[in-house]
Amino acid sequence: MLTWTVAAAVVFLPLGGPGVQPASAAGGTTVEGPARFDPNTWQDGPKGTITVSQVGDLRNQVVHVSWTGFTPTVDLYGQPVQFVQPMIKDAFYAVRIYQCRGDNPDITDCYGSTLYGGDPAKGFLQPEPAAGPAPEFPSNMVIAATRPDGTGEADIELWTAQQSQGLNCDNTHKCSLVVEPNYGGDSIGANSFPDLVINCDDHSIDMDGFIFNTATDGSFQLKPNGLLPGESCAWKRHVTIPLQFAPTPDSCTAGDAAFSAIGLEMADRAMQQWRTGSCLAADPLRVQYSVGNGEPQARGAFLRRSGADVALTSLPNPDPPTRPYVYAPLANSAVSVAYVVDDGRTRQQVRRLRLNQRLLAKMLTQSYRHYNDDDTDTVRGNPICMFDDPEFRKLNADVAAGVTWPECGNVANTEPVVVGGTTDLVHRLTEWIAADPDAEQFLQGSPDPWGTHVNTKFLKPGYAGYPVDSFQTLDYTGKNNHKQYEWNPVLGGLGQVLRMTLQNQLSCQLPYVNANGQHDKCFAPSTGKRALFAVMDSGNAQAMALPEAELPNPAGAFTTPTIASMQAAARDMPFDQATGTQSLPYDDENSAYAKDPKAYPLTMVQYAMLPTDGLGRDKAAAVSRFVRGVTEQGQVYGQGPGQLAAGFADLTKPQLAQAKAAADHVAAQDGSKPEKPAETGGDNGAGGSGTSGSGTSGGGSTGSGTTGGTGTGGSFGDSGGSTGGDTSGAGGANALAAPAAASSATAKPGGSASPGLAAAPVGEAAADRAGMARLLLPVVLATGAVLLVGGPAALFLGGTPAGANLRRGTGRLWSRLLRRG
Repeated sequence: MLTWTVAAAVVFLPLGGPGVQPASAAGGTTVEGPARFDPNTWQDGPKGTITVSQVGDLRNQVVHVSWTGFTPTVDLYGQPVQFVQPMIKDAFYAVRIYQCRGDNPDITDCYGSTLYGGDPAKGFLQPEPAAGPAPEFPSNMVIAATRPDGTGEADIELWTAQQSQGLNCDNTHKCSLVVEPNYGGDSIGANSFPDLVINCDDHSIDMDGFIFNTATDGSFQLKPNGLLPGESCAWKRHVTIPLQFAPTPDSCTAGDAAFSAIGLEMADRAMQQWRTGSCLAADPLRVQYSVGNGEPQARGAFLRRSGADVALTSLPNPDPPTRPYVYAPLANSAVSVAYVVDDGRTRQQVRRLRLNQRLLAKMLTQSYRHYNDDDTDTVRGNPICMFDDPEFRKLNADVAAGVTWPECGNVANTEPVVVGGTTDLVHRLTEWIAADPDAEQFLQGSPDPWGTHVNTKFLKPGYAGYPVDSFQTLDYTGKNNHKQYEWNPVLGGLGQVLRMTLQNQLSCQLPYVNANGQHDKCFAPSTGKRALFAVMDSGNAQAMALPEAELPNPAGAFTTPTIASMQAAARDMPFDQATGTQSLPYDDENSAYAKDPKAYPLTMVQYAMLPTDGLGRDKAAAVSRFVRGVTEQGQVYGQGPGQLAAGFADLTKPQLAQAKAAADHVAAQDGSKPEKPAETGGDNGAGGSGTSGSGTSGGGSTGSGTTGGTGTGGSFGDSGGSTGGDTSGAGGANALAAPAAASSATAKPGGSASPGLAAAPVGEAAADRAGMARLLLPVVLATGAVLLVGGPAALFLGGTPAGANLRRGTGRLWSRLLRRG
């Protein structure tokens, strides 16, 4: 058995050698909760539990918090309460969740608390700070109800130092979550006035008929004595869960950027992780990156040689190249239609919903009335909002059976929040809509089968029609010109779209002027009554755990942007020889995409436009090295530095080959331009070998060619061969690296829409992972000979005490060998 163990170690350990390896998982945690309070006896019972879905490798994202064994939330009559709003006085025993500074915070460290930013030495004996509980952002504090069975759950957005300098949460500053149930007690000294004595054992005013009601959130603002915010007794029961945040580019030491990149806000979350891995490498590579003012502008500046060194894009430049460059695929992502919609009866969030091209066309052309007494000719006779549209109800009759859709009540709740600038995202979405015959006929003026027609302001010749690069408000009619105010594409980019979605903020304004002569924003709907849609990228949507609408593909299936559906779409994309890029062929009924029920229809490839002429030697080497790092460990799913962020899908093998060949060309500065690459084999086949000479963007970068091939490893502290011989040295050590101590989440490609929250290995192997595995066949043969003798001996010893001891010893040896491996 010992001989067999050693032989097996020799055979199998090399298989985990150099190459892209899955990172370790950053999972959640379950901790002991507070004791359950019995309102009838004023006694504490057994302690509950609190579970947080993720506590490590955190970024600006949403995590899920759940609990058991808490006191149920009820109204004054003891009936269950489903939703709780801050500072209300008719819901008892609610739960607050805070993000706080430090891993042992005071009440003054918790953002959104009654004393955030106060003097920790004074505790609760101080007035509320003048800045209030949320001086920087609207509070990310969450308040939630506990069900009759003692369980509850809520999502909370976590902020990094970029969102809140006051919290300053990053990989060097500790932060935590605090879960705080309010079980009452005289926290305001009401029964000892004017002596200001807090008595958390006195529950006589917990439910005293809307006078004090200290077991409600409303009591937190009661100050009959001028001090003592009513949170002190709730705070005594709080539970702290430490958090660990992942490094960001701000974690890197200062230094000059090796090159600059601009464009493609859709790629921002992936770029931040790649940049972090690059600048934290043993040999740091710093990349300056900004999203710019839109991809068309980034492409134009790059082609004029007046912008950044590298432009990021999803659509190709349609004109002949004005300078030598090639496209390097970096990842696949998608356009998402996210939504936050609550069932009108149960008040629970709807988690599954379908849209099609014509419904999206209605939403994006202001074709719903939105006001009961609307006399606007442009939308006369149309449904008030999408929830009243027969097409929407029919489409969702099966997937959302039993859902009571929100009411359409004089607010533009189905006008989606959208970006206002020019972006590839908008162009691709509207191109997909226009390619659908039903949607196109609707946009040309033909009513749908139920009589709904397009807003006449969006008809030709006054409007050019889809596709477009930006959304516009065109209708200024209606009572008080309300159509002008019902939909306002936002100018703050996808980041503002996401922020408004998380805050349940519609993009409309009220048509009536206020006392200052201004139009107020539409009121944000409260939890349980939400109805909001937004068009954004899959990276932002999935980082924040937002539901994404199912959209139809030509095969008749409805899909969301999961890893599997984006990968399926990427495999279906033909290669455009004229541009050197890939995209889904919406107008080809005979394509692989048209027959693929797994493909997500709004999948897009994220490209870098790499100059192959005009860069200095060092800068060319840096660009090549960064792209190679992205194509190696940058294709491993996770939230750690250098890994592929949630909401993205890794490159196919042909895409990897194209990216590696592009890295060769930029390193060599050989004047290559976008053309069809050499044959790289199918997605499940090996990358081909070929010439990487001037004038072609292909050539198998894993094989031999005039500019050389890829070395082994070359990242995460492993040294590797150089790229392109002596042309760049870009494929060497630490292409993208991360601190060895940093843990990261990984995910398996498949149906997961949030790869950063699950754990499984993904990634393409480096060019040569064989190493000692070349000896596999002779070792296996030798091992077989050993087993001819060892097998019968093992069977004999298996039933004896000596055999048991031998098995235990063998197990310990095997564990040691694995750890060393």
